[in-house]
Amino acid sequence: MKFLILIFIIFFNISAFSYEKLIDRNELVKHFTIKEIENIQIPEEWSLVKDIRYYDEVIQDHYKDMGTPKIVREFQANNGDQLCFDHLKKFDSIIYKTDGEAFKTGTQLDWDSCIMYAKFRQFFGNTLKNIPDRNTDLLKNYLLYYSSTDSFKLQQGDNHYSYWKTLSMLAQMYSIEKDHLELSDKEIKMINEWFISRATVDLMDIKLQAKRGRCKIPNEYDEEDVLRTAKIYASGNAEPIFQGKTKYRGADDCGTISNAHTVTRLLIGLITNNQELFDKGIIDLKYLMTFIDKDGVYVPYAYRGGLAISYSREFLFYFSVFAEIFHTLDINFYEITVPSGIKIKDAFDFHYTIWDDIVPNEIIKYAKLNFGNKKHDWTELLKPKKERKTDGLGVYLPGWKETMIRQSIRYVQTYRNDLFGNFDDQLYRKSLGYREQNLFGANHALNLHAVIRANERYEGYYKNIEDEKQLVALNQKRLKENAKKLKMEKQLQLEDQMEKFNELISLSKYIKEEQFLIIDNNQLNFIATQNPIINDNKEFELKSARIRGKLVYFNQNLKYFNPDKSNILYHFDKLEFKTAVLKDGETEAVGFFISDPPFDKYLLDINKKIVEKCGRLIKSNKWLVILIKTNVNNKKIINQQKCTRKSYLQEGEEIQLLYKIISKSASPSKSTRAGAPMIYPVWM
Repeated sequence: MKFLILIFIIFFNISAFSYEKLIDRNELVKHFTIKEIENIQIPEEWSLVKDIRYYDEVIQDHYKDMGTPKIVREFQANNGDQLCFDHLKKFDSIIYKTDGEAFKTGTQLDWDSCIMYAKFRQFFGNTLKNIPDRNTDLLKNYLLYYSSTDSFKLQQGDNHYSYWKTLSMLAQMYSIEKDHLELSDKEIKMINEWFISRATVDLMDIKLQAKRGRCKIPNEYDEEDVLRTAKIYASGNAEPIFQGKTKYRGADDCGTISNAHTVTRLLIGLITNNQELFDKGIIDLKYLMTFIDKDGVYVPYAYRGGLAISYSREFLFYFSVFAEIFHTLDINFYEITVPSGIKIKDAFDFHYTIWDDIVPNEIIKYAKLNFGNKKHDWTELLKPKKERKTDGLGVYLPGWKETMIRQSIRYVQTYRNDLFGNFDDQLYRKSLGYREQNLFGANHALNLHAVIRANERYEGYYKNIEDEKQLVALNQKRLKENAKKLKMEKQLQLEDQMEKFNELISLSKYIKEEQFLIIDNNQLNFIATQNPIINDNKEFELKSARIRGKLVYFNQNLKYFNPDKSNILYHFDKLEFKTAVLKDGETEAVGFFISDPPFDKYLLDINKKIVEKCGRLIKSNKWLVILIKTNVNNKKIINQQKCTRKSYLQEGEEIQLLYKIISKSASPSKSTRAGAPMIYPVWM
């Protein structure tokens, strides 16, 4: 009998030890491949928001009526910038939650409140005003202080949470604002190196690993072991969980701070062009994917007892951030298959069911584990929503569906027409209010809707047309036939405009007529608003005048063909220009005096440089001269014009646009073909 007991003890200990053995995540992820995110070579230049101007526009357009959280209002009314800066200077001594109160209403002066305040300020600005007025000074001060001191230190125990979460939220804010903080190169280098040094450290250092253990979840759900684990946890002594008595283990390296740390590594790796750090983030992400089961449940959130629902919504935020990061790398994250055999979009589909009245059983079965439940009873989740307890924090509820639609808007508008059709930007703006504040809750520092919409605006006019097509398609079932017809007509008009704009900016071709090269005609016309002021003709000038008026194309103002280029095109609506028809032997040309506003600031210096390189045609370097006719054998003139064209087309987008339009305006009149003695450009 003693012998059997001894064998039993030995066997149990061996079994327990096998559970205790920790699997390094680097080793774990070697066993499966996700080809879409393997071996990514990060770009030298990367940004989450392509142009901050569009980001500001989106905030003005969509968030100017957004309400402000009480915490933010109170801080701002009480010199919150200085108050929080002074407090967070002492980050290494800050506990997770302070006992003291900063304000009579109960708002605490702690790291969480101050970071929330900084997040809201950098997004929205002065909350005491009625319009957005973004202010990034607080973010800048934090980054400069932490990167130049040793005050931001990893804390052990529960306090480590604040370290990793704050680091991640600072990284998220930095990914938006890096190029707009007015930092010197030295300061950027210092901040980048600080972020890299912090993000390179593994989430579970030796001391923390020994205390909290690694996550462990079997490949197949085990109801018997779930109940055993729940019983151990309910006893008030969770130590056996980390000593191998169960197949299930709850720990931080698969929970919220692990998601946050993975975001940090990916973002900072891309921002600083650090391939090694980015690759660490990929390993972390692959590891996190192993905890998505075949039903789409993110198990480390689902096993949080009564908190299972409130935690599960965090999956949508973090994996939406991952999706947006990979979108900037031209990868559709939602179509990636995880080790359990489903796609990321399938996991999103499941997590959108948590707003149903009944909590899915797929979550309930894990909620029984009761890991980290903070004394919140999982059995509350068995009740319909209206019957669950209210504790002031809504932990038994999934939160505002509208807020998460906003944060996962790319998934919604791509895969969930059933949601987006009744929840587009215009409809949502009408109900903008308290629910929007949750965008900047405890773990969130990115407004993904604002990021996505800003980048869409940046992508330009073509993208806007596609968006309009998509909106037409999404809404056509709800529209009356006449409304459909109007939309389609508008779409065709837009497409026609873009086609004409492309024709406008295509360089006129030279055609061969007998022994001459002659520039071709086009639909560009000059409408005079005042009689031309005729100048004394100088050498080589057949006709010279100062003209006032506007250029039209197909009888429309140029700026209407492409609003995105209106900063250039509007100059052609109010022209005041000196131009001349030129002739030198068999060579005929049109000259435009570019030393007068507004074209002097765009073209003059560049033209001088090009003339120096290619040589001049008839006029000095203060003139842009366009060849309209010459003998085919005049290689010198032809080569000079080729060189000029090529050089202008190597300049910036605005310069190219000006050159193309001015060149096109030098086309000869149709009377030239009939043998008229003088060639007139459309300007004259």
